[in-house]
Amino acid sequence: MSDSKLPVCPVCNGKNFTLKYEAVYVYSYTIDSNAPGLKNDEEFLPFLFDARDQKETQQYLECLACGAKYPCYFNQWNNGIGVKELKNAVNNKV
Repeated sequence: MSDSKLPVCPVCNGKNFTLKYEAVYVYSYTIDSNAPGLKNDEEFLPFLFDARDQKETQQYLECLACGAKYPCYFNQWNNGIGVKELKNAVNNKV
């Protein structure tokens, strides 16, 4: 891919970015008479949770040179994210 196709950070003119997806979840474990819970019969295993609730999410493009963050929305249902969408995110055309 040529440099002219890459997004450019307006803060530092950097061309290296990381696309990030941050999420905050709350995991719940039911403590009952046969503790440690419904799905943990003999020992507590943190990956065997009874409920998981997503509380926050952020998707953004981060400049590796200066750390500037640009909102950039992507998901598994769209046709993907290309150079055009990345340039629009950096230029605040989301």
